[in-house]
Amino acid sequence: MKKTAMALLALSGLAAGTAAAESSVTLYGIADVSIRYLNRSSQVDGSHIGLANGAISNSRWGLRGVEDLGNGNKAFFRLENGFNVQNGNGSDPDKTFSRLAYVGLDGGSLGVLTLGLQNTPMFNLLADHFDPLTVGNYDQNAWLPAAMSRVRTGNMFTYANTLGDLALVLSYANGEDYDDHKVGSQYGASLRYTFGQFAVGGAYQQTYSETSSDYRQRVWNLNASYQFESAKVFAGYFNGRDETGFVNAVMGGNPVAGLDRKDNGYFAGVTWQATPSWALTGAAYYDRSENVVVSGDKGKRYALVGVAEYALSKRSQIYVTVDYNKVKDAASDEIAGSGSQLGAAVGFRHIF
Repeated sequence: MKKTAMALLALSGLAAGTAAAESSVTLYGIADVSIRYLNRSSQVDGSHIGLANGAISNSRWGLRGVEDLGNGNKAFFRLENGFNVQNGNGSDPDKTFSRLAYVGLDGGSLGVLTLGLQNTPMFNLLADHFDPLTVGNYDQNAWLPAAMSRVRTGNMFTYANTLGDLALVLSYANGEDYDDHKVGSQYGASLRYTFGQFAVGGAYQQTYSETSSDYRQRVWNLNASYQFESAKVFAGYFNGRDETGFVNAVMGGNPVAGLDRKDNGYFAGVTWQATPSWALTGAAYYDRSENVVVSGDKGKRYALVGVAEYALSKRSQIYVTVDYNKVKDAASDEIAGSGSQLGAAVGFRHIF
């Protein structure tokens, strides 16, 4: 019995060693904080200066793991939570993992299937490939891509595959209303084609209201980019219609379900790697909106953003950013103050 027990212990140790060699779990994250100035922070209080989350990357920590299943197949998971460096609070205290929580299977040439809380395909297309700011983090910088694409969705099934130069992502998210399966549901798709230094991509997304299947948001998007030797240029277009009130709630309009908000948005920008340490980015965003407060009204919003980043190392950067927003007509309540807002920040980012 004693020899048998020792043999079993030895075998279990060998199995554990084999499993450890075939799987891994990694802790990762970003700590990013800035000193942020706004010349108009509200209609009453005027200017404001204080600590804020990062200009480009929200702070987060996460766990990701992968297990090799053999024959080129893998199982994986990812759990990620957002937090605020300036006060230590979670970005969403009601959720254990507010940003990502999913498991998946990678079948190699057969594609990748993931299930859980995930970024939408349209948002990933912009953040990873086509938005010059990789989708900014301040409200003044992220309003167009974030409001149009809905950053992330729970209860989502996603299939992704890359066929040569073509990358495809399909998604479906079920709602939680068992009487009406459309309520709260969402489906979307993105395509990206790369040939040489030039890339084009587009996405479509439809989301039903959390309260009624009578209302939905539909948005489609087209993008292009070109990589020069030391600079990359970007351009994109959004077309959106929203009856759910989501876009108006994010943008500062009238978030009433049934008010059919329409948006035509454009953006362009360039990132120049001036030296191995210095990266300079300029971006411009414009949106022409309708049905913002009442049916038939029209509004306009502009934003100009500049960012200078200096790499202290591969993991640590300091940066300076300046942004200017202007709103007109029906969009006038989308920012504080008398139609325009100027912001500036200096910050520090560490990636781990």
